[in-house]
Amino acid sequence: MAAEECGGLLDDQGLCTVCVAPQLMIAPGALTAAKVGSAIALPISIANRSAIERPLFVTRLWSREAAGAWREEHLGWERLDAGQARPVTVTASQLTRAGAHNIEILIAVSSRWRWREESYAFSADLRLTVEGDEEKSGPVVTIGGESAGHGNTIYISGQGDKREALQATTEAVELELVRAEREERRLGLRGLSETLWIPKNTKMVWRGFPKEDTPPDGPILTPDGILAVGRTRSRRSGGPGDVRLLAEAPDGGIDEHASRLISRRHFELYVECNRLILRVNGSGGV
Repeated sequence: MAAEECGGLLDDQGLCTVCVAPQLMIAPGALTAAKVGSAIALPISIANRSAIERPLFVTRLWSREAAGAWREEHLGWERLDAGQARPVTVTASQLTRAGAHNIEILIAVSSRWRWREESYAFSADLRLTVEGDEEKSGPVVTIGGESAGHGNTIYISGQGDKREALQATTEAVELELVRAEREERRLGLRGLSETLWIPKNTKMVWRGFPKEDTPPDGPILTPDGILAVGRTRSRRSGGPGDVRLLAEAPDGGIDEHASRLISRRHFELYVECNRLILRVNGSGGV
């Protein structure tokens, strides 16, 4: 999106991995004991690993147990500068039985540049196992991420006074974040609906214009991903614009008076969040 800084690098799903690089981790040694039927608070941190000093905005956060409904978590901050990590708490509130529990975390993030914004959603799975012990007074809760293959597992024990109530490694547990495209559309972050969206490589077809007044049919290929539409000459004709827009007279010629009411850069077209956006620059509107 901020092509002046990173060249507009995008993957096949429209994600700029240079600007948008979130990281999710469970904070080390900050958990409390919990019994079956109660809730535990999982302190996590979200970090911005952008390599080009691009800020990231975390706009919303949800969690759910198993395939239950998403529960929005409180988020008291939004901006993450490059290299910065900030804390947030996720609550697991349905520990009603011993056994395996799957906690899914969903975060919505945005990258912003001038008036433009691209929004994305990422999810991570957290495996939580509650084990009952008939000889003890409470369960053992084992927490680990799918990507924690190096032994970073946190134990919570409610076994009474014979041992420590909490055991934890000194290192944080990193959770692998994966792109959640369907959730993006369901939540209205991207696309026009859950089943309709416009990718960056959508072919633009121009009809009713002289050939020299438009770019070739195809996706938007300008460096900033924007097509400038207005009275000025197009790049094909040696001008600074992309699409030349003039008023036509009843006899098929150019209506000079009406054309002067069109601004040199009257409006812009670009694809943002899998939607085709028209941004008006002219003071008189469209």
